[in-house]
Amino acid sequence: MKRGFGLALAMLVVIGMSPAAADDLSAERAIVAQLQEPHRILLMRHALAPGIGDPAGFEVEDCATQRNLSAEGRAQARETGERLRAAGLDAIRVFAGPWCRNFDTAELLGFGEPQVLEALGSVFRANESHRERRMRAWREHLAEEYRREGGPAVYVTHRANIMELSGRSIGAGAMLVVAVDAEGNAQPVDP
Repeated sequence: MKRGFGLALAMLVVIGMSPAAADDLSAERAIVAQLQEPHRILLMRHALAPGIGDPAGFEVEDCATQRNLSAEGRAQARETGERLRAAGLDAIRVFAGPWCRNFDTAELLGFGEPQVLEALGSVFRANESHRERRMRAWREHLAEEYRREGGPAVYVTHRANIMELSGRSIGAGAMLVVAVDAEGNAQPVDP
């Protein structure tokens, strides 16, 4: 095996991709095609950030007190944006939760400055009224976007929020296309 090829193969394994997946953009092309349909949005869980939840006493305004993206997570977010552009996604509106790992993931996608949406703040370990208030605010935002027909958008948030909205749990840095209705409810779109 040539040394250069072995190094490239090792790097692909480190970033979690098989050699075949490195050149295969079929998943990203499917996402881009799905986003061309009316009232479709892209949900994305923030990229890799080691741990679960946040430390006791964290402050949303202070990244130093939160669980943040690892170097691998930052690379994952950049690569996701590159792969989406390579698959034909030229532009998309970007919304992010106020947590630093959400905003950083959204910014590293490279589609412009993310708009912070308070409703995308974590509902993980939240009491019922707090969770309901956040999710109601998100659905109201989505219903307004439905009426405006604003075009494709990506919402970078937490696993718990995505699960609450769509009924699906996705891994760090993963994406899910959903169809939104006039009330702001979301239904996953199967590839």
